[in-house]
Amino acid sequence: MKFNSKLCWMLAMIVLALSANGQETELKPTDEDQQIAWVVSRLMESYHYSRAKVEDPISIALFDEYLQRLDANRFFFLQSDIDEFAAYRYSLDDMIKKGDISFPFIVYTRYLQRIQERVKYVQELLNQPVDFSIEETMVLDRKTEPWAKTEAELNEIWRLQIKNQLLQQKLASLKAQKESASAQPPTSQPTEAAKPTEAAKPVDNVLAEAKDRILKRYERFYRLLKEQDHYDIVEEYLNCFTEVFDPHSNYMNWRTLQDFNISLRLSLQGIGALIGSEDGYPKILRIVPGGAADRQGLLKAGYFVIAVAQENGAAESVIDMPINRVVRKIRGEKGTKVTLTVLKTLQGVPFNITIERDEIKLEERAAKGEVREVTLRTGKKAKLGIVSLPSFYRDFEGMTQDLASARSTLKDVKKIMDKLVQEDKVNGVIMDLRYNPGGSLEEAVDLGGLFIPAGPIVQIKSTSDKYVRKDEDDGFSYSIPLVVMVNTFSASASEIFAATIQDYGRGIVVGQPTYGKGTVQQLFDLQQLPVLRKIKGGALKYTTAKFYRINGGSTQQKGVTPDIIFPSPYNSEEYAEASQKHVMPWDEIEPIPVFKRNLTRHIKELQKRYETRIASNPDFQAMNTYLAWAKQRQSNKTISLNLTTRIAMAEEDEKMSQQLEKLRDDNISSNLGLGDETAKQKDLYLEEALQILGDFITLNGNGK
Repeated sequence: MKFNSKLCWMLAMIVLALSANGQETELKPTDEDQQIAWVVSRLMESYHYSRAKVEDPISIALFDEYLQRLDANRFFFLQSDIDEFAAYRYSLDDMIKKGDISFPFIVYTRYLQRIQERVKYVQELLNQPVDFSIEETMVLDRKTEPWAKTEAELNEIWRLQIKNQLLQQKLASLKAQKESASAQPPTSQPTEAAKPTEAAKPVDNVLAEAKDRILKRYERFYRLLKEQDHYDIVEEYLNCFTEVFDPHSNYMNWRTLQDFNISLRLSLQGIGALIGSEDGYPKILRIVPGGAADRQGLLKAGYFVIAVAQENGAAESVIDMPINRVVRKIRGEKGTKVTLTVLKTLQGVPFNITIERDEIKLEERAAKGEVREVTLRTGKKAKLGIVSLPSFYRDFEGMTQDLASARSTLKDVKKIMDKLVQEDKVNGVIMDLRYNPGGSLEEAVDLGGLFIPAGPIVQIKSTSDKYVRKDEDDGFSYSIPLVVMVNTFSASASEIFAATIQDYGRGIVVGQPTYGKGTVQQLFDLQQLPVLRKIKGGALKYTTAKFYRINGGSTQQKGVTPDIIFPSPYNSEEYAEASQKHVMPWDEIEPIPVFKRNLTRHIKELQKRYETRIASNPDFQAMNTYLAWAKQRQSNKTISLNLTTRIAMAEEDEKMSQQLEKLRDDNISSNLGLGDETAKQKDLYLEEALQILGDFITLNGNGK
């Protein structure tokens, strides 16, 4: 038969056209995917600190975790889907050990089908009138609710969900109109700044536009998930698998690994925020000191991100989106802008925050020092030093080359301390480690050595060994009275420093219980293995060891409990390590006996004086009022969809959240590198720590 190239070309085009018109390529794992899964399962079983066997308990947890990851609020799958998937509940362990990862592809295919059905229903729903005058409620947190048994039941869940989104937009419009009216001078023509913004358009117009935005948002969400390929599906599934062992163990496919390597080189660029996920909603867990978001000051820890827009681009919904994709959308080059649509609470009114991406400059992350003069109870004046330390940093390359310009925590703090002690003649020092996420363990050990005699600092235990990091100098560099400030966001290396000061009785630790990150991870490039050398295997990060204090207790999960605890606007049950799923447990090993100084013998008296002060302090009283209100708010399982009720609720929420943010802003740690003007703001916790240090000096005589 004669070869007809034109006919072949036409047939090829017909095949492509058919594919483009709905005949989807079947989602299934490749042979390479199965090899990667087999390797990851073997490595986790053999080398993870827990040495957990990949058996039925892992299978059950993986089954639940994957479904939770895809459909956290149970908005898409039906009970019939779950019943069908249940055949795999006890066999995923055996499957993954053989490299069989067909399960996530089966589930993901159904997931796409259900999302497509939801988008179609949203189209129909948005053509119907909506009545905000009737009294009905919506369940806020559906992660423990039963799966919908019928499509009609799921439709009702979605009707309420979409109504709530429209109500949020209406509330945002009403708020914008109110703000626009209050900004308008009463007897003059509207100024440029006071002209109504897009958000302040007539409510009916806003509602029509909101319907259009909501539909487009879900359509984009569906298209995004449909574009996911086998690399994305395998990564998500293997991440669920590794995180069943502990939340800090992760698998990265080759694309994510590239992003990770780029982020290391550009680690100081972006908006500067740590983002996690709560029930499908991206959540700001921590604002990075000195970053773009931190300097701008509008984005706060605890905010939920519901949409992201690039400069001059349309907003894209990020609810239920894999967190790595959310991070990619938010991250970008210095000088570019990104707009986040956020909620202060899931019951709140959405609003936009536009941030220009920037880099975190070393000077803004480096240690700083200052002197405060206080009046002691004796009536005498005392000079007190403050060392603010936002991270434990070290220029490894510069230190290796022995460069004089190489920066490190030890060098910078020693320089500050020498000035405070020798020139300023301070009577005591506060080491401010609030919001310090850790960093270089070597720097934490060396810094601890400045304040204790030679001796052990931290114990590190792996599956096969235990070793001790010691301070090996010849004694104290600084023996003056010391107070260490910590909070919920003080983690890892900062916890080790605080624990050292506590275990040696060297000073007083004040603040809130710390984060509780007491594990050590190792990143392993899977392409180093012969079996994966010729494929794009990605990398595996897994937990290899745990930190233990000198007293034998781990810093894992429990963190460091301060000697004097301050009330906090951040709930440690919500933000700390213990709040995560599959968190590794606290335990203890043999303590190392050390000489404990008797400087802390007055803690009971210090506590008594502290309680007397805060009982009459209006700021602390306001903090306690807010905490009681927030606890009550969080206990609400449903939310009203009545406009009048929600307006009243939104006004109360706004009033309370403004009070909270004022407390947070007024009492923010001065170690955040916000500049001289902000650093001079009132800092409630620091002021109280200075009082405690003053009492500490008085009770200990000369403080030696």
